[in-house]
Amino acid sequence: MSDNLSSFLGSAEGIPKRVMPIFFMIDTSGSMEGKKIGAVNSAIEELIPDLRHLSESQADSEIRIGIMKFSTGCEWITPSLMSLDSFDDWEPLEAEGLTDFGAALLELNDKLSKNGFMDRGAASSGFYAPVIILLSDGDPTDDYMSALKVIQANKWYQSALKIAIAIGEDANRDVLKKAIKNVELLFTVNNIGSLRKIIRFIAVTSSQIASTSASVDDESEEQPANVNDVRSTAAEHQMAEAAKIMLEEESDSMFVGNEEPKPVTDEMTSSNNNADDDDDDWE
Repeated sequence: MSDNLSSFLGSAEGIPKRVMPIFFMIDTSGSMEGKKIGAVNSAIEELIPDLRHLSESQADSEIRIGIMKFSTGCEWITPSLMSLDSFDDWEPLEAEGLTDFGAALLELNDKLSKNGFMDRGAASSGFYAPVIILLSDGDPTDDYMSALKVIQANKWYQSALKIAIAIGEDANRDVLKKAIKNVELLFTVNNIGSLRKIIRFIAVTSSQIASTSASVDDESEEQPANVNDVRSTAAEHQMAEAAKIMLEEESDSMFVGNEEPKPVTDEMTSSNNNADDDDDDWE
């Protein structure tokens, strides 16, 4: 190998990657106690190596994650957008308290800024439009509508690929629809195994899709003209199509958008008699 070629390759390896942010907003209210929060913990723990491998394999983007829990108030598990290489072992979340969804939205709004997690000093090549994954099983217990109006004016939130997972039949799907707007990206799961599968599927697939979407210049006064076009016609569409394919291979314990769960038949019940605990319902 010539000295010139070696020099070129060495420079290429050092080219900074654009950051692909993935935000998890996790409901840890009291109703999540038990199998629900246990399934979320297992899914996140299993997901980290997958995202780390994916990030390392991408030539022009680096996945970083921000994780927030919300119950009575909210708290960031990650002090910033964290590289997967620096992410420590997952410490299981516990569930207790109320569902302060409005407080969580305001906190996310604060961090979706150049003075928060989207600091260009920490990402010299900039950011892709983020992925926001929301998990909840109940009703907000605070004024979430006022907070939603605030964050909907945030251009990072506008351009984000927003996905919601409603955990169980008691989850307020109308609230989640308002938060993400695209009903095709609202998933409802009714058992442990489906929850773990959908979290991993959404996180990995959305990061791959969003890394081809628009970037957002936080210095500009207005949202880039092409962000809505890219997000709605490409990223959201691709995510919805990928989800449909995956859901066709899953059981009736998981559904998407406006669809309702199909009735469980005797044949389905008998075919699942040997299922392990991962397929148990919440109760």
